[in-house]
Amino acid sequence: MKQIKRKLVLISLLSLCVSTQVFASGAKLPDVATTDPTSTEGTTNDSTTDNTTTPTTPTTPTTPATPTAGAYVDQIKQIAANSSCLTYSWKDRGRAPSGYIKGMALSYARSLCREKEQSSLGLLLSAASTGNTTKDALAYYASTFANIPIAINTQGPEALRALYTLGIGLGMRESSGLYCEGWDRSAGSNRPSSAGEAGLFQTSYDSIGVNPELSKLYTEYKNTKDSRCMLDVFKVGASCSSLSNLGTGAGADFQSFLKSCPAFAAEYAMVTLRALRSHYGPINRKEAEVNPSCNNMLKSVQQLVENDPYACEDLK
Repeated sequence: MKQIKRKLVLISLLSLCVSTQVFASGAKLPDVATTDPTSTEGTTNDSTTDNTTTPTTPTTPTTPATPTAGAYVDQIKQIAANSSCLTYSWKDRGRAPSGYIKGMALSYARSLCREKEQSSLGLLLSAASTGNTTKDALAYYASTFANIPIAINTQGPEALRALYTLGIGLGMRESSGLYCEGWDRSAGSNRPSSAGEAGLFQTSYDSIGVNPELSKLYTEYKNTKDSRCMLDVFKVGASCSSLSNLGTGAGADFQSFLKSCPAFAAEYAMVTLRALRSHYGPINRKEAEVNPSCNNMLKSVQQLVENDPYACEDLK
């Protein structure tokens, strides 16, 4: 009996010693779980984990890359290059400089972008025919458009396309598509500089008060980069013998700007056609041709601009 008691005492002493050594060595007992045992938060995979299913990282949707700057400009120039509008022989004028047709296609695209943005200028250019034959060239040429046909009685891209189709014919009549054409010598020099015609459409500064959009457009182009003027496009195939201006002052400055910024000359003339068609003799005499092949070219440009959300970023 005494031997049994001694063994029990020895066992107790040994257990006490072991416990004392564990705590003295700094060993740590396992933590008690305080979270939901089914949760996977904070867990990691190791060699003992059952990897029967490999977790996948969610794929982030990618946004299409914006095309290289100038890509749409190049496409529109190609549309023009492949068009019968470019090879058409205009009455008493012959073929247009290739730069003129390409430049007008690009100008139409820019105006179409303004229409898409519903800017005040875009809405004016793309307005339905006003029916006012005294001021509005679309109304004045209504029977011609009906024969093509191009609808001009609804606000939108088609009315704008009709305007530019007429505008292309006007530019050929006024200057043979020469961006640098100077003032009309046959009208004499005994006139103020504000009456001096210049550029593609032979527009003069005395038209600027006809509609508020004209002065706004003039300011816009003067305050933007030269590249927006598209001079490098319009000048292809064109040459002029004289770049002199009539008179001095604001009118002469306007003449210079029309010749150095043909994209401005184009949009300015399109506004004037809607607000004061009598400014242009070939319109009054209905000498400006409305060419269906040019309408078809602009329709292709319209489809490109309307179908691609990036196009207008390249054309502003």
